[in-house]
Parts: sequence; C-alpha cells; structure tokens
Amino acid sequence: MEARPRTQVLSYARGLLKSPRAILVGLHRLGPLPANGLQTKHHLDAAIDWIRLAHVMSSDGGISKGYDMLRHRWSPSYPETTGYTIPTLLNAATASGCLELRKFAFSLADYLLNSTTPQGGVAHWASSGSYPIVFDTGQVMFGWLAAFDASGDERYLRAAMRAGDWLTSVQDSLGSWRDYQHLGVEKVIDTRVAWALMELHRHTGRDVYLHAAVRNLEWAAGQQDDDGWFQHCAFVEGGDPFTHTLAYTAEGLFESGCLLNEARYVDSARLMADALLARQHPDGSLAGTYGQAWRKTSRSSCLTGNCQMGRLWLRLHETTGKQAYFAAASKTITFVARTQCLQPSDPNIRGAIAGSYPVYGRYERFKYPNWAAKFFVDALLQLDRVENRSSLPSYVG
Repeated sequence: MEARPRTQVLSYARGLLKSPRAILVGLHRLGPLPANGLQTKHHLDAAIDWIRLAHVMSSDGGISKGYDMLRHRWSPSYPETTGYTIPTLLNAATASGCLELRKFAFSLADYLLNSTTPQGGVAHWASSGSYPIVFDTGQVMFGWLAAFDASGDERYLRAAMRAGDWLTSVQDSLGSWRDYQHLGVEKVIDTRVAWALMELHRHTGRDVYLHAAVRNLEWAAGQQDDDGWFQHCAFVEGGDPFTHTLAYTAEGLFESGCLLNEARYVDSARLMADALLARQHPDGSLAGTYGQAWRKTSRSSCLTGNCQMGRLWLRLHETTGKQAYFAAASKTITFVARTQCLQPSDPNIRGAIAGSYPVYGRYERFKYPNWAAKFFVDALLQLDRVENRSSLPSYVG
C-alpha cells in the first residue's frame, strides 16, 4: 500500500504511452455531476458486482487484493480486507434483502477460518502465510464477529477469541503493538484493532480484551498533535500519512469512544475530522497525503480515504447534528462516485474504485484495490441510512 519508487513510476508511464487503450482508461476523467442527486443504488450495485468479480478472480475463496490495470492481472486474495468486507456485505444484504450476499459473506468467513496462522492470527497477503500481522488480524475479527451475529455459528466467535487472545498476548506494555507489524513499524492505525477488541469484549464480557483496547487507545491518543494530525500514522517510519491511514486512526478512536462512552476518544477523532473538513477541496476531494501541521504533500487524492472520511463525517453528523458534516460527506462521496468506472473498455474494472484519482496518483498507483470498493459501499450505505433515517441493524467493521 506504499508509494512506488520514481523509476517504477516512469516505467509505468512508458507502458501507458505504448498502449492507446490504457491511455483512455488511465486518464480516468471525472464523470458529470449528477443532475438529480447521487444515484446511490446504481453505484452501490456496480461496486458490489465488482467485489463479487474480485472474489471469483481470486480462485481460492477469498477476495483478490485487486486488479492491476497496467499488468492486466488480478492479485491473490487479501485475508485482511476480505475480513472487514464481510460486515459490508451483510449490511448490503440487509439493505437489499439479497440472501445471496449473506451466503457470500459466510463463505468468506469460512475461507478465513482456514487462513489463520498457528498462533490464531492472520498473515499479510504477500507473505508466506505463517507470520501473523496485528492489523490484519484485527480486521478479520470484524468479519468473524459479524458472521457470528448474523448466523449464530460459534465457530466464528471461537476464531475471533483465539485471535483476540493472541493480540493481547503480544501487546507492548505501553499500549502499542511493536512486534508483528507490516514493514516493522508501530502505527496508530491499530486503534482499529482496539475497536475490534472492544467488539470482542462486547460479545464475550472478557475484560482482558477491554483493557488491551484501552491501553492502545491511550497510546494512540497521545500521538496526536494539538492540530489533530497523528504521529506514527504512516506505513513507513517518518513518512507522510495517507488520508486512508489518518481515517483508520480516527475511525478506531471514534467508534471505541462511542462504545466506551469516553468523550476524549471521540473528541480526538473529531479534531482530526474537523482538520480535514477545513481542507476539503471544492470538488469534494481530499489530498492523498498530509505532512505535519497538515501540509498537503500530494497532488492526487486517495479515494479510500475519501470514502472513510465520508462515513466518519456522517457518523459525526448523527451524533452532533452538525449539518457541515453531512454536507462534507455528501460532497466527498459524490466525488468518489464520479470516479467509478461504469462503462470502461476493460470489464475487469467495471464498478471498481481506483486507489487514487487520478489513477496514476501516489496511492495504489494504477490499481483498483478491493478495500476501496468496500469503503465506498460503506459510505453509500451510511449515506442512505442517514438520508432515510433507517433503523436497520448494522454490522460494524
């Protein structure tokens, strides 16, 4: 999920110049502003259809990491993102009444039962499969807990507890996870692991999960600058965080704060959300990366981060009633919808959401990652819930 070296970027550019068809796709121009408002169902159905395609193309029961536009190649399954796509599919099934989506979600949960490491954790998609990663494990826990809630199948709860037991056993005494990290860097995005542990505590009542979650939330909140920006928020030490990772961190703090009724964590998330609200571009987008003091360090936009911020702003609108959050969310979700490929020349990207806009931007350059589609669906479903004041049950993750 990191930026590519400059030499590789130039190689990609040369590849584009050799392929007229790729040039047309690579320009990836914004679609027109919808005259009658955002057609949520149209975009939602297309994104879910693409997630189904990514599942088929993985060929092993999970969801492919995504599609590489330049290489015309699908990646292997990504257990982490397959995991937190399960609640997304269950929510879509609830909203649409589609039983096939429920069956699809349960098949993914079963696939993940067979994808754990000996410790009970989950490995990174590109590894050998035997070294568990903290963040990946936490995100798969969301999937198992949602599958348990929807089915009552105890296998999913037992798998989540085994993963939670491993996470608590390897946590640093100060609250972060220093070991079992992708690229070896401790990160504040693990607030999303804390949130998963909070959900596991809610299901089991075991205080060990609650205490581990609070330790991490305290550590992460301590990494926030006065203006809302977070230290240790990038995938690499000293790097500028993507909007995606900033949103990950705020999501974990906000949702955990709501579960705990702890205003400090909610306020921490809101401070970050307000900082990005003030920096939203007129077209609804956000910069792909921000350095310290909110210095914009990317000309492209990270579409996944836009989707996550749209959903978070909607959650803040629900809890505060502040109309500015709803307006910002609607703008950013509409922006992402305008980038969605609905009539592409390449059928592999119909309904997909790219890593960046433009597609050659810094985040997941020239790729269509599955989690971009997942968070787009989440944002659309949340927007529909808010607009229609829906009281349907919602699975989290």
